[in-house]
Amino acid sequence: MRKLGFAIAAAVMITGGAAHAADLGRAPVVKAPVVAPVPFSWTGFYVGAHIGGAWADSATSNVAPFGGFDEGLATTYGLSPSGWLAGGQLGFNWQAGNIVFGVEADLGHLDLNEQISITAAPPDDFARVDFGWYGTLTGRLGWAWDRTLIYVKGGGAWARIVNEAGDLDAGVPDPTDFTSISKTHFGWALGGGIEWAFAPNWSIKAEYLYMDFGSERTTNIDGDFFDHDNEVHTVKLGVNYRFGWGGPVVARY
Repeated sequence: MRKLGFAIAAAVMITGGAAHAADLGRAPVVKAPVVAPVPFSWTGFYVGAHIGGAWADSATSNVAPFGGFDEGLATTYGLSPSGWLAGGQLGFNWQAGNIVFGVEADLGHLDLNEQISITAAPPDDFARVDFGWYGTLTGRLGWAWDRTLIYVKGGGAWARIVNEAGDLDAGVPDPTDFTSISKTHFGWALGGGIEWAFAPNWSIKAEYLYMDFGSERTTNIDGDFFDHDNEVHTVKLGVNYRFGWGGPVVARY
């Protein structure tokens, strides 16, 4: 009996030791990290391109004593050219809660030009306007709903504009009554739009922008004066690529 007891005890010790050794050989169980999604953020630098349509409201007027145009009376000719625009933009956004602050610069080309020629006598006058490159530097203020951003913007604007006017003689400009100015005009811009992020680093936008370049005065050889007023409206579609966009935060529990 005593030998049988020793045998049973030895068997129990061997079995328990084997089980303990097997437990020691097992790899510890580690839970996979839990991904905690966070709201989309508009904070960061971006660069992009745009294309769209544009139209202008330009007016050329002679100034007292009204000798610039042939009839010698107070006369204003309005021009409303329409066309296309294309260019690029870059900027930076910073988001605090739902509010998004930003700054943006645009540079592009306006394909806008028109000429009015009146050959009946009297009057027999002409006026012309031609818009070229343009640029803006604006601040942006928006409200974000996750990947959708509605914003307003405003700031400075620049554009290359040619204004010409004068009297026609037999359909040809009279050189003594001819006036012309071709320069970069400075003004202000105001507009707004909506932007949607369709991917972590990509977004598209639709925007309206108004630019006012004020009034410029020119003269001709005869000493007559003209005033030229220029305004531009633009509607454009754009796409932006955003740098340094953070992904979802990985939280470990």
